[in-house]
Amino acid sequence: MLKYIRNEWMKLWARKSTWTMLALTILLAVVPAFVMKYTEDDNQDWRTSVEEDTNMYKSMLEEEGIPAEEAAYFNEQIALNEYRLAEDIPLAVNTTFDSYLSYGVGLMVMVTIFSVVVAAGIVSSEFSTGTIKMLLTRPVSRTKILLSKLLTVILFGLLLYAVCLAGSSLIGLLLWGTDVSQELQMVDGVIKEIDVWEPIFENFILSFGDFFMSIFFAFMLGSIFRSSSLAIGLTLVISMMGALIISLMSKYSFAKFVWISHSDLTQHASGATPYLEGVTLPFSLTVLAVYAILFVLSSFIIFNKRDVTA
Repeated sequence: MLKYIRNEWMKLWARKSTWTMLALTILLAVVPAFVMKYTEDDNQDWRTSVEEDTNMYKSMLEEEGIPAEEAAYFNEQIALNEYRLAEDIPLAVNTTFDSYLSYGVGLMVMVTIFSVVVAAGIVSSEFSTGTIKMLLTRPVSRTKILLSKLLTVILFGLLLYAVCLAGSSLIGLLLWGTDVSQELQMVDGVIKEIDVWEPIFENFILSFGDFFMSIFFAFMLGSIFRSSSLAIGLTLVISMMGALIISLMSKYSFAKFVWISHSDLTQHASGATPYLEGVTLPFSLTVLAVYAILFVLSSFIIFNKRDVTA
């Protein structure tokens, strides 16, 4: 299997578009850091900023007819700000190492798009160029051929994501050093300092839900319909309009069993609210696993049965 993956990997990097995606990934991970660094006001005083926010919340509380939920939120923010000032806990008014690394984690969206492009075309391009006939004349099963292509796409996406994180980490350390923000949170009426790395790691893990499902879906469409444009277009439309689609389906009970409702696993991050009421992380993972198997099996079954002379 490794031999076939290596072969697909070499074919992938023989394309100019692959190097273009890698270059764009590096630029997206590095260039914004310089823009942020040299456009920020380094002389901004964090105490002044906190005091201004506190005064703003207090003035809002003086308004009539404020909903109870908003009033509770304003009071909580005032308490957090006063605690920060009293305990001399600096507020990060500018970018810090952890905030820029969080931006790098957010680039998973762009990595997913690039991976979808590759997944949609890695099979369909063989048909459009006619090389599929030569490929299938080799003494190897179609299953191995298709599996090697799928694994190559996943490895490519993971490589781009690693480049994102490495680039964001290195440029973040270079420009901001090891300074990190210090966040506060009120838990059961008690103010506590929270670990800034936990939400970053949580979003990092949860972002793989949409990554894998988009790849599997685009790979299936590209394998079945032999059209990369259809696979890319449909996958990206579903991904970008996912929130709207979920909103339209939310009044129906079957919405909980549609993979689009679960692919964005960040809805289960701490403090976030799931798109659909009553949906839990284990349930979302189960639904995604079922659909992932269906997408992959459909790709393999149809590919194995297809007449390559057609």
